[in-house]
Amino acid sequence: MPNLIAAGLLAILAWGIFVLFSPYRDCRWCRRRKGRCWRCKGRRLTRRPGAYHVHKVKLSLLQAWDEWEWRR
Repeated sequence: MPNLIAAGLLAILAWGIFVLFSPYRDCRWCRRRKGRCWRCKGRRLTRRPGAYHVHKVKLSLLQAWDEWEWRR
């Protein structure tokens, strides 16, 4: 059971790192249409699942690091 939990946490961490470095993917709705899509609005890129939350965590960690450096 602990190995299963560790494997799950490792998979979540790996997905977070992958999304951190490549947050956008090709829009699957634009492949089917020739015009402008309502999801990506013509950019042909959409965010991966979890990219918004990974970005917010990154910003929070950077802010915490800056505040910690300032206190020293």
